[in-house]
Amino acid sequence: MSPAATLLLLAVLLAMLVACYLQWASDARAALHLLRRNPPSRPLTEDEDAALATLRALSGRTHDTQVRVLSGAFSGPSGFGNRPFHSAWLGDVAVLLPFDAWQHVAVDNHAEVVLAGDAALVVRLNGFHIVGARHRVAAEEAEHAAAFEGPLQRKRRIVRPIAACAVHGQRLETAAEVAMRRGDGVRWPGIVIALLALAALPALQIDVALWWRLLLGLPLCAVAGTAVGMAWPRQRGPGAPQPVLQLSGRLNKLMLHPHHPPCWLLGSDHRVQLPAEWLASKHFRSGQHLTLDIRQCDGMVLGAGREWSLAEDRVRFSSAGATWSLAWLGLMLCVLLFGGMFVELPAGISRQHTRDALRLMHGVWWPLTAATGLWHLVQAIHRWRRHLRCHARRSAALAARMPPTR
Repeated sequence: MSPAATLLLLAVLLAMLVACYLQWASDARAALHLLRRNPPSRPLTEDEDAALATLRALSGRTHDTQVRVLSGAFSGPSGFGNRPFHSAWLGDVAVLLPFDAWQHVAVDNHAEVVLAGDAALVVRLNGFHIVGARHRVAAEEAEHAAAFEGPLQRKRRIVRPIAACAVHGQRLETAAEVAMRRGDGVRWPGIVIALLALAALPALQIDVALWWRLLLGLPLCAVAGTAVGMAWPRQRGPGAPQPVLQLSGRLNKLMLHPHHPPCWLLGSDHRVQLPAEWLASKHFRSGQHLTLDIRQCDGMVLGAGREWSLAEDRVRFSSAGATWSLAWLGLMLCVLLFGGMFVELPAGISRQHTRDALRLMHGVWWPLTAATGLWHLVQAIHRWRRHLRCHARRSAALAARMPPTR
């Protein structure tokens, strides 16, 4: 088969795949629109709304309060198993199956759902009902685990329903917490590296083939763009202090997917982000009843009693920036590598252009770039030594700290 025929065949296959995807997306939108237009069968009860609080916290979705009926066959399950919820397709509508609803999937299914954005949350499915589902699953897991334990552990294992969080108060972020959330500003080492990469580009204005100029210029442009992207601050959020809630409830560790890290819930209705260094201290375990200060906008835990303050820990054990120093060193090595390619110029150029390029490279660019790369190497060694010492001090301090108060 000729190259032209091969390219034509690949183009036809690509066009068919795109057409299939567009048709599937159109059918999904039409099915969701039809479900939205159908009159609701009944309103959502208070018990069902409370039982859906865990799904709202885990998925970040908000749903309406009207229950609609959906029937059909399931397809595309996300690997059914013991997880808080699973994604699947009921007909052409994307649905979330909570807890053990996947065990009730049949050939022909009758479900009651509530709409949540571009998907639907299952309230009833054949013999499944959302009310009491989480407690039922936890009891079954406890019974299964007790079968492999001794008689003493078996007697002590008691499963209680998980209640919603209790709100004890609200405050605003402190200045230290606002600074911690917003992070650093522009990282100037990245701007310097980008300027050094772009400073080598004038040597491309030589009388050589266009493909050679592109070959030498594109890597340096990519390095400069990467350095600027890393140096520019990410979304830092508003400068005004954000609300912080003081909540109490039972801490729960849930696995959303076997290949993803677990998530944490406080009570049944608040997903929280525990700092990694606090989790490593082994003072935070599933099943504890805790009182936490949680930032409302992102669920970050800022405090857990008198001795546990994230802002104070970050100031006391400040980050040495070891990872950033390695990143800057790697970019500097790329600048030196691709910039050094200008010394090996093609043989067909004029001597004057070669002399000008070499004078630019050896007279200004090379010493400055080599000195900057050496400085980043020294900084990487120094910052990593500082990081290891700080990590050891922080681990010892957190291990000796009293557990978080209730």
